[in-house]
Amino acid sequence: MSGALVEVSGVSKTVSGREILAPVSFSLAAGEGVVLTGPNGSGKTTLLKILAGRDLATEGSVRWLESLDQRAGIATVLGDPPFFENLTVLEHLRFVCVSWGASPGTTEPERIMEALGIARIRDSFPLELSSGERQLVSLAIGFIRPSELIILDEPEQRLDTERRARVVELLLHKKRNGGAVVMATHDPHFTEALADSHVALEVTG
Repeated sequence: MSGALVEVSGVSKTVSGREILAPVSFSLAAGEGVVLTGPNGSGKTTLLKILAGRDLATEGSVRWLESLDQRAGIATVLGDPPFFENLTVLEHLRFVCVSWGASPGTTEPERIMEALGIARIRDSFPLELSSGERQLVSLAIGFIRPSELIILDEPEQRLDTERRARVVELLLHKKRNGGAVVMATHDPHFTEALADSHVALEVTG
C-alpha cells in the first residue's frame, strides 16, 4: 500500500440491478484529505458508509493499513448521532471523552465547544437545539474522540459562514497533527482548503 492509510480500488455499489455508485479508486495517507464532490444521487454518502463499515461494496476492495484499528481509529459524522434526550451538550461530550479513556475531569469538551463557538449551549438539551446547533454538536462529538481518520458527510450543512470556517480550521488542525480526512461536500471552500485529492462522482444511469 506504499504507506497509505486506506486504499480504495474500484469500489462500486449496485442495488436491485441499479448502480448507485460507479467504480471509484483513491488512496489516503496520514495527514492528507480526500474530498468527494458530485450532485445528489452520485453515491457520496454510499461511499462514506462503505468506508465507515456501515455498508458493503458490490465490487472492488477497501484495504486498510494493518495497524489501523477500524473501530477505535475511525471517527464518523454521518448525520446526527443518537442523542440522549436527558443529557446536556456538555454531558454528551464528557460521556464520549470518558468512553474513549479520558479522565472524568478532562477539559477537552470545553475546548471543542469553544473552537466551534457553541459554549453558550453547553447546558442545553438536544430537543432545545436548532438544526444548525445539532449539526455543530454532531461535529463536536466526531472531533472529540481520538481517531486517525475522520469521515464526514457534508459537514457544512445548516452552518453559517463563520461556523464553516471554524470547522475547516479544526479539520486543518487534525491534518497538521497527522490525522486524515475523507469528506463529501458541496462547499468549494472546504474542497480548496482540505483536499489533497479530489474525487468527483457522477450520477450513474
